[in-house]
Amino acid sequence: MKEDYFTREFIAEMRERYFRERKWERVRPFRRAAVLAIDLQRYFLSPESRAFLPSAGRFVPGLVEFYSELRELQVPIIFTRHHHESDHMTRWWGGDMPKDDPLNELFNDFRPFVRVVVEKNTYDAFYDTELETLLQKMGVETVIITGVMTHLCCETTAREAFVRGFNVVFPVDGTLTQNRHFHEGTLRNLSHGFAVTPLLREVLEWLSSE
Repeated sequence: MKEDYFTREFIAEMRERYFRERKWERVRPFRRAAVLAIDLQRYFLSPESRAFLPSAGRFVPGLVEFYSELRELQVPIIFTRHHHESDHMTRWWGGDMPKDDPLNELFNDFRPFVRVVVEKNTYDAFYDTELETLLQKMGVETVIITGVMTHLCCETTAREAFVRGFNVVFPVDGTLTQNRHFHEGTLRNLSHGFAVTPLLREVLEWLSSE
């Protein structure tokens, strides 16, 4: 089920299949944006973890570069950190993700960008958290979804953001999951009804334009 799939060729193919220029034109005027950095934890990105995503080595450098550019543009980045214990997530996955487990700390490469962390215990970063209140206080119109995993927490949060009235940008190379099929399935669904799906570099061009 797991594979190292996150190649330039795959990203180019996904952008070609699912990016919709007319939807991008509808979103671009709404420039008060924030980036959500979903669950960028050692649990998913460190090889010693049972949940390690094989394409992490390809994925992380590009996202670090994106966040570095955002810092220059003063675009806020809100990180989430997932943990659960003895609940419905435990029943589904057959195990806990305790809050104090060292593997549940944010991945070291992303620490320089961490200012705000929202703690969550299910796929939806809005559910029973302060995320929506934070975004509203910041006057955010558009959320840009990045992180892991594409088809679980990232997709669920994107759908919830749309339902709550935010414009949603879901870069094709901004999230990672276990394999190409899960990744493409999310892009197919979100690009139809919930989000616009450009490249990270296209997001930066938009955020830095006059």
